[in-house]
Amino acid sequence: IKLVYTLSMIDLHCHLLPDIDDGPKSWEESLEMASIAAQDGIRGAVTTPHWIQGTNWEPEVSTVKEKVNEFNIKLVGAGIDFKVYPGMEIGITTNLAEFLSSGRILTLAEGEYLLLEIPFYSLPYELEEIIDSLRKIGKKVILAHPERGKEFQENPSRILDFKKLGVLVQITAGSLSGDFGEKATKCALDFAKLGVLDIVASDAHSTRRRRPIVSAGLRILEDEIGSDKVNEIIENSYKVIGLASSSYK
Repeated sequence: IKLVYTLSMIDLHCHLLPDIDDGPKSWEESLEMASIAAQDGIRGAVTTPHWIQGTNWEPEVSTVKEKVNEFNIKLVGAGIDFKVYPGMEIGITTNLAEFLSSGRILTLAEGEYLLLEIPFYSLPYELEEIIDSLRKIGKKVILAHPERGKEFQENPSRILDFKKLGVLVQITAGSLSGDFGEKATKCALDFAKLGVLDIVASDAHSTRRRRPIVSAGLRILEDEIGSDKVNEIIENSYKVIGLASSSYK
């Protein structure tokens, strides 16, 4: 099968909400991004604005939910067959379990998975403890684009330590097609060969640079690991938010 004809998935990591982080600046651009995504076979998305403690990017949960509701109304009005869900891309900080319990941060589509962004240069030494503290309150971690991190690029098999903790691995589709340099591409393919890839997402930020497209990356992946494995990755995009893919078809 050729994915270009069969792709139907949820984008679990993208910056689609306007004027909240370094994503789009207007509703017009948000709607255009949704239209691009829909044309690529993406049926819906969890919007994941950055949440980084102590910075300007620390949106309130209520703000994210309000924007998501407004976006879904605008999508219907514009006739775009696409649905968005609330979420966040959360920067590492030690008391995440506490923030989650007190309702200060969002999981993906308010389910059991938290999208965690790790620093690009080195892994925080307390990362395992943070993951464990989240597990104790019934939440699971998805690591955002680890293939773009220096430590994993230098030692891809380091990811296996985190897989043992029940972590899911999300790579950016653009990493597969060279958008983030040769090291990110090699690391993404190494993850694929290690069998640790769970999710491919767009991590889209605009209509021009870093667009909401995943099909090109998935076709490269299909050549490496075969269509059955890629279809599992696509199916995971629905499972993470508690949906069956059949509910979208």
